[in-house]
Amino acid sequence: MKKAYIYIGKGGVGKSTCSSLGAIKSINEGNKTLLDSLDPAHNLHDIFNMTFDNKPKKVVDNLYIRESNITKLGKEYIKSMQQQLKGIYRYQQALNIDRYFSVLKYAPGTEEYASLMALERCFNEKKFDNVFIDTPPTALTLKTIALPSVNLHWINSLIAMRQEIVNKKNSIKNIRKENSEKLDEDPIYKQLNNMKSRYEALNKKLQDDSFVEFSLVLNEDELSFSESLLIQKEMNELNFKLHTIVINKSNSTNFGFQKRIIETFSSSNIILVPFSKEQVTSIDRLNELNKFLVNLN
Repeated sequence: MKKAYIYIGKGGVGKSTCSSLGAIKSINEGNKTLLDSLDPAHNLHDIFNMTFDNKPKKVVDNLYIRESNITKLGKEYIKSMQQQLKGIYRYQQALNIDRYFSVLKYAPGTEEYASLMALERCFNEKKFDNVFIDTPPTALTLKTIALPSVNLHWINSLIAMRQEIVNKKNSIKNIRKENSEKLDEDPIYKQLNNMKSRYEALNKKLQDDSFVEFSLVLNEDELSFSESLLIQKEMNELNFKLHTIVINKSNSTNFGFQKRIIETFSSSNIILVPFSKEQVTSIDRLNELNKFLVNLN
């Protein structure tokens, strides 16, 4: 895959429309393209006037669309966790630990992990040149893209703790003249390192400007602008770059607001999408709207 384009922003600003415009531009340039919605409140079926599900569906030549089922992916995540824990703690099967696993679906962060799985699936696509990703509203999206670095912090601490535990167990075994355990054969240590490798790979891709491009979508109103400032602050703290700012549903004469946006996001590419009186509900309409996009810098 050449590149993943991630569209973020406040709910209702038009991320679905803007990611669709990007996907149409991509296929017009000859790229095999996947457009994927990670937002539980999917809108792509309204824009393209057809139904989608958890698998890519061919719409026209080179364009495939998927509406990822976050609930299903969450269940898959919980199931995988159950299998991993059962494998590690086989000796505790007599304690009927299955009943403890059942509460995992209520655990905080499950939705974020499911969204991360959907994002990881996008990154691992092999048969597409470009992937365009329509995300949930800001809070969930920021938590999702922050997860790899947050998890790495905890996993590194847990790896150090596990090393200490194995070393202490071996000290006792040496006193008893028993065979020592090899650290790299310890199932918990191995699982922690597998998780570390996975999150390192995800974090590396998210930080790679040649692979991932973040587009912030906003409207010409104070509420949208204010939240965009918060998003910019959070993205900076997470060390993510805002590559493109998309001013959607723009009033072409609102030069004052456009100037504020250009000055605030001076290091980003600024694209203006004009307000459309007609609903954007077809590929023809997306193609027509693409003709009127304006690059402001």
